Amino acid sequence: MPAVTSVRISPADWDELRSSFHRSLLMETALASLAQNVDGCAWPIDGAEESPSAYVDLSHSEVIAALRERGFPPGQFDILVAILRGTLSFDSSFSDMVEVAGKAEAAQDLIPRNLQRLGIPSDFPVRFCNFTSGTLTFCVGENIVTLDDFLNFSREAARRVMVGGEFRDLLNAVTHIDENVLARFLPFRPRSKGLHVVEALAHLVRPLSIEERMVLARNPQAASPELLERVAQIMAYFSKELEEIRQQAEGGIPYSRIVFVLNELSLEAAVTSLLENKLAPPKPVVTEAPVQEVPKSSASRIPWGGFFRRVFNR
Repeated sequence: MPAVTSVRISPADWDELRSSFHRSLLMETALASLAQNVDGCAWPIDGAEESPSAYVDLSHSEVIAALRERGFPPGQFDILVAILRGTLSFDSSFSDMVEVAGKAEAAQDLIPRNLQRLGIPSDFPVRFCNFTSGTLTFCVGENIVTLDDFLNFSREAARRVMVGGEFRDLLNAVTHIDENVLARFLPFRPRSKGLHVVEALAHLVRPLSIEERMVLARNPQAASPELLERVAQIMAYFSKELEEIRQQAEGGIPYSRIVFVLNELSLEAAVTSLLENKLAPPKPVVTEAPVQEVPKSSASRIPWGGFFRRVFNR
């Protein structure tokens, strides 16, 4: 049977790729998991034995032969190459962290320095990040509780790190200080510093339809119990900033101006309602005064018997 060759990568290109991948933290991650993060790719066999480490030590001809022996079709080599290249783009932002010791320490300090520069606390709870349920479930399973946990997990040998593009995108956003991407996942305000309760509430409201937002704007208690619980948790975490917002409102700044940074009317209305429900003093209950019977004047209490006797002299 003639040897199967790839039209997409030469032996020299393969040697360069596999050499680069030896520095990756994802050498032992299942190819099936890595493929989930590369568009148009899938690896038909799941399992720890089907990882990059099973192939990157092989030459161009050897890896093609190994894939053929496992029963893969000829095009599987091209898919392997695409997965490895896509994975390298994922961890290239922190690949220096596993290089020689002189560079490693400086690279390891990069992300903490960026967080400090942005005013983002490293102990911010991951459960408040704007992730999909799948990513949050993954974090729970790996005991990733804070941003600091996330960074350590990514830096120190993360296995099964693939939880979709969100993990990669947030890591790259912190590494390269992409404020717009940071705002997608964290309650971060571009061109500002720190994390904010207004943006955190907006992350909770944004998935709702326009109609649901309007209902929430009219009556915040109409939200689902799950949403109200999340709102309560967010407000407890941002209690200090909430007190500052309360003082601003008492000083005459309307809540609508405070949430104006969201730049989306239905979102602003719903978040304003949540803030007012928490911070605004309760409206006084207006009760109707009991209707008191007006006493009749003395003129209306004429002794009719005496009146007729006087008129008719009877």
